[in-house]
Amino acid sequence: MGIRTGGSGMKYEIALSEADVQSIINGREVNKKLPEGTELVIRQSYLKDMVAPVLIDRFNVNDSVVENHLKEFRSSIDNTFRLGS
Repeated sequence: MGIRTGGSGMKYEIALSEADVQSIINGREVNKKLPEGTELVIRQSYLKDMVAPVLIDRFNVNDSVVENHLKEFRSSIDNTFRLGS
């Protein structure tokens, strides 16, 4: 964690580990303590974004359970139509 000073006051930089990011993505909170003792709680928003991200990122967050259910559903639909041929 680093402290940067700017024209309008203090600015904190909080480095999150990959484990911290994974915890946030999976709905858990990450607690960090600032140098003056204030505790900071970081969590994922309860609201979904209204629009898709503008940038195409190298890494994306996907729900693997939902993705697997969609694959299974598509496969079962494919198999249903093939049986009728």
